[in-house]
Amino acid sequence: MGCTVKIITELDNRTAAELLELFAGAEFAELSDGSEWLNAAVKGSMLAAGAFAPDGSLIGFARVLGDGSSDCYIQDVTVRSDCRKQGIGQNLVKFLIAELRARNIDWIGLIATPGKADFYRKMGFEVMENHTPMRLKE
Repeated sequence: MGCTVKIITELDNRTAAELLELFAGAEFAELSDGSEWLNAAVKGSMLAAGAFAPDGSLIGFARVLGDGSSDCYIQDVTVRSDCRKQGIGQNLVKFLIAELRARNIDWIGLIATPGKADFYRKMGFEVMENHTPMRLKE
């Protein structure tokens, strides 16, 4: 399946609904969460990109959080389940890396979900020895 990867700065209703479906499929969100918050998440990101099928539907997404100057983290990489194993996720990550390099950002990190480390290793990411990802517990 051919697709086009491009920067997303805001979501229309269709794309927001499709992004919610992508997030639900990746277990990043629940469909019951609604899609209203997603536009704020995209606008608040340093960079967001979508992979679009020829019919204009959103089939993949990834975004970057960071200071816009030196450090950033790639987050929320996901591809629609019926479109996986076609290089779309890799295209999204490579697109973001190229955009970040063009902005002279050279510290790019991420936290791989279980079972996805090899996906990122193939693109040059490596485990940060002696570092532990952490999250504030409610």
